Amino acid sequence: MKHIVILPTFILALVSIQGCATKTYGRQGILTSYEKESMTCREVNLEMAKVSGFIDHVNKESEFSGRDVLAILGDFGIGNNMEKSAALESANKRIEQLRDQRDAKKCNANPA
Repeated sequence: MKHIVILPTFILALVSIQGCATKTYGRQGILTSYEKESMTCREVNLEMAKVSGFIDHVNKESEFSGRDVLAILGDFGIGNNMEKSAALESANKRIEQLRDQRDAKKCNANPA
């Protein structure tokens, strides 16, 4: 009888832990029309540096850790992979928009 009660409790514990196991990175927003109109070359370059830092952060945080073990138990690590992909996709879209903006404003790629 004890085994019947322990098994559902164990499964419930694993499921509730799994919800906390998925890593979150946040997202980079698309470039708004206001930003496109008002950003100077310096601001575009600074924003590109921030987005590059975000990408580095996501790559560093996505390295294997104890949370990955819990995620693998819960959803085979699919949630972490999907979260990383979505975060990097948002950053890549923003950096592409910033490059287009830099080109449109004829800014230097590497200011002195």
